Amino acid sequence: MNVRTKNLLVLGLASLAIFYGGAALAQNNKGQIESDQFWADFSKGLEWLPTSKSISAAPTPSHLEVAPESLNSSLTPVVDQAFDPDVHRIVILSHKRSVIHRKYNEKWVNDKSRPSSASMAKSLTALAVGKAICSGAIGNLDENATVYASRLRGTSWGNAKIRHLLAMSSGSNKPVYSPTGSPTPQVQAETLAKSYQGNMTHDFISLMAKADEKYSASGQQGLYNNLDTQALAFLVEDATRQKFIEFFEREIWHAIGASQGGSWSHNSLGQVAAFSGFTAHPYDWIRLGHYVLEERAKDTCFGKFLKEATTRQSEVVLPNGSAAYGFQIWLGCGAVDTFCFLGHGGQRLQMSPSTGLVMYVHATSFSASQPIVTMYRNVASRYPK
Repeated sequence: MNVRTKNLLVLGLASLAIFYGGAALAQNNKGQIESDQFWADFSKGLEWLPTSKSISAAPTPSHLEVAPESLNSSLTPVVDQAFDPDVHRIVILSHKRSVIHRKYNEKWVNDKSRPSSASMAKSLTALAVGKAICSGAIGNLDENATVYASRLRGTSWGNAKIRHLLAMSSGSNKPVYSPTGSPTPQVQAETLAKSYQGNMTHDFISLMAKADEKYSASGQQGLYNNLDTQALAFLVEDATRQKFIEFFEREIWHAIGASQGGSWSHNSLGQVAAFSGFTAHPYDWIRLGHYVLEERAKDTCFGKFLKEATTRQSEVVLPNGSAAYGFQIWLGCGAVDTFCFLGHGGQRLQMSPSTGLVMYVHATSFSASQPIVTMYRNVASRYPK
């Protein structure tokens, strides 16, 4: 395993994201931080929270073949070997829109479960930015965000180039690793510590102004920062003159042909929490993965954006080094020719352009990520590049 792969795994192992605030000890010897009840709620999705807002399914679902035998396929031995029942709850593998294997931890989930996704939402926000560019609402990535989002004026995020917000390099705060992505204790207390209880009440713009250290010019250093993602959501809203979830619903969720609706967490003021808290069915995450691979292969505006989004744009600081980062998308992800969306606790959507292999994972700790990544490499090697 190379250094960057180790560092990316460290992101999970060191990610003691304590969503309820304060200190906590692991609930088991597999690194799970939150209680079983927290993860039971997480596995059911967070659509029941009063501040969650729903989006609709696509008028016509896109093709995804899910054969009954995918529950017990030729891949059963290799998946079972990697699957830790103390940590893993869902693993789905799909090759070119055909689900080749599914495994569910039946103590907690089934094939109707719709888990939340934590920071996988960040990658979705980047896709929405790409669509805003390709619709003509945003001119180009090298403009400052304040050109479109006047409410970011006077902040590091407004002064940053859009490409630097996408690359988590706004320069707003000193590049010191935060396991939760919250650059200050107040940001943590007013966002993640409350988001999974549905009681975020603080205005995000005010919170950003208080957290802004104006540490450096944008593009100097990558820092995993939830507020960079939040700035992107405000950018999309102001540039398109639409609510973020309305634009996302039409340009992303309907475009992928989602078979079910989804939901986004919001604060009490109606501001979307773009950095965390999107809920959807795993099959639609798989559809999304195939859509990204298919669009990325095209010579279109969005295809070119996705190619750029999945190439190195910055090095995001981690406890023991750094990891390559694209536009709100992690690169490498433990396997050659892959990129992934990652969320707290081991949520993962992994894609391989050369093989067309997509993997969805719902878990409660990053601690057992390596066997899953090794399994993914094993399965990917079965398909010609």
